[in-house]
Amino acid sequence: MANSKELTEQVMELHKKQTEEMKALEEQREEALKVEKYDEAAVELHNMYDSYIKAGFTEEQAWKLTEIVFTNSTKKGIF
Repeated sequence: MANSKELTEQVMELHKKQTEEMKALEEQREEALKVEKYDEAAVELHNMYDSYIKAGFTEEQAWKLTEIVFTNSTKKGIF
């Protein structure tokens, strides 16, 4: 009887540790996804800027156009 109680406690403790570890890993994964999202956005902005330069705009014009597109895309709509 004492052996089964001890084993049950060990199983419960192991389950608790695994649950905590899974929670920590999920938090790390969420943070990594957030970082990757910003990395992708930065690459897209840089590519947009480069495209304006290739199209013949000056660096200043390309930056301003990129800024306008970014600002307009992040505005919340009326609806």
